[in-house]
This record gives sequence, structure tokens and C-alpha cells, in this order.
Amino acid sequence: MVINGEAYQADLIITPERIISDWWRKEGHLLQLVDLEGLITEKIYSVFIGTGFQDKMKVDSQVIETLEGKNIPFVLKKTPVAVKEYNRHINKNKIGIFHLTC
Repeated sequence: MVINGEAYQADLIITPERIISDWWRKEGHLLQLVDLEGLITEKIYSVFIGTGFQDKMKVDSQVIETLEGKNIPFVLKKTPVAVKEYNRHINKNKIGIFHLTC
């Protein structure tokens, strides 16, 4: 993935303030709430989750329940589709969570 001319090869999170390129999940191919600690705030209006090119990363039900409970719309798709959706939304208060390695 290329962002502002810089290529990224590993998983990353894009927040309104920064790019977190050294991001690792606690448990392999499972996205859990602990992995998103401090990122899902009242300032976030949408979340885009890319599960990998081969759809390998799974999302724990607590992540989905938390987003739904906070009325935060989210996209949960393979990474190429999630990236396109992320780029289409002009809202700046969004987070992109992208599994890039498989």
C-alpha cells in the first residue's frame, strides 16, 4: 500500500492523526478489542477493516458489537475492497485497519 508516496508492506492502522505502521495484533490473524485500545473514540465516525488479500484475518465479535453499540458504521472486507471504500469516504474522522501481509 502506498500512502503519500511511502510504500507499506506490513499491517497498519491509519487514524486521523497518524499512520501506525508497526502494529501487531495480540493473536495472529484475529482482530480483538485489545488491538484497538484507544483508537475507537467518540471522534471516530467510521471504521474500515481490511481482512487481507486472501481474507485471512478474522474479527472478534466483541469488535463488531462495540462498533455497533457506539453506532459507528464500519466496512469489513478483503483489504483491496476496504481500501477502496476508505479512499471513497471524504470524512476525515475515520480509521483504516488493514491486514496487508496475506
